[in-house]
Amino acid sequence: MTATRDLLATLEAEMNRAAASGDHERADLLRDRLRALKDGQASYLRPQRAGAMGLGTSDEVPKRPAGWKPPPRPDPLTARRK
Repeated sequence: MTATRDLLATLEAEMNRAAASGDHERADLLRDRLRALKDGQASYLRPQRAGAMGLGTSDEVPKRPAGWKPPPRPDPLTARRK
């Protein structure tokens, strides 16, 4: 729990510095992150950005499972034959 308290204190100090220097956008982001940490809603997922892959995911590039191989291409001379 001490590491969490240290993290919260560090984020709060950084938020106060950003607000004092006039960087209100960064101060707002830090405030939201602090609130999420205090409420226990923090996770590794980032908010989705426009153009990112898929709905409900923070992965921007598709990732293949380990050992995945593409399926073989069909032979064009045997298409539509039984």
